[in-house]
Amino acid sequence: MPITVERTTSKYAIWPAWMEIDQDQQLGTDLRCTNWIDMQELIKNHKDVDPFLLQKWERIFTLFFDRNASHNVDWSDFYLVVRRVRDIYGAESVQISYAKKSMEALWQGLCKLADSDSDQLISLDEWVNLLKKVDIKQRTEPTWFNDYSNFMFKLFDVSADGVLDVAEYTDGMSAYGYKTAECHEAFKLFSRVDKWTCLEKIPLETWKKLFFEAFFSIDKNAPGNHLFGKINF
Repeated sequence: MPITVERTTSKYAIWPAWMEIDQDQQLGTDLRCTNWIDMQELIKNHKDVDPFLLQKWERIFTLFFDRNASHNVDWSDFYLVVRRVRDIYGAESVQISYAKKSMEALWQGLCKLADSDSDQLISLDEWVNLLKKVDIKQRTEPTWFNDYSNFMFKLFDVSADGVLDVAEYTDGMSAYGYKTAECHEAFKLFSRVDKWTCLEKIPLETWKKLFFEAFFSIDKNAPGNHLFGKINF
């Protein structure tokens, strides 16, 4: 019998969403509460970063990297993603082979750049400091950022035709716990061309633009803000 609980992306999240989970599913602290004080502390520690960016960076950190809700990222978080990809696409799929190779390379690259104390853990502060190094105006994205963008696109592009449709996007986001309705809503938001028109398929170049907006745009109306699910802050 499913029960409904408040979902937040992590202990730093401000605005809750809602989800259904089974009673035997473990409820971490990130599902039970919001903590405005912790977000204010994060903003206080990084006064040189727009608070809107900090909220997006924290959300991405928790959604895509901190899969075990430890508030630090280690290799086990990446392994959980690989395992979920296997469950969705199959143990012999092209996606699982690609995910294994790419996630290991991404983890090693992030450790080299972000793990300042060499403890094989990447904290939220280390993650923020890594992203702060990017020259947003000049769009000097580091290699790991481009690699991660390409990884996500290829992971989602099951048909390998160079474009993503809503079905492929939905399958890909389900690896990170998103429901079909949530994925469809997000796809409509980030694929919108104008008030009346949405793209049916997203080519790689458009994906890269949206990916950059998801991380670095301070425009709250930028469509890329919703690339990884609708945001409400």
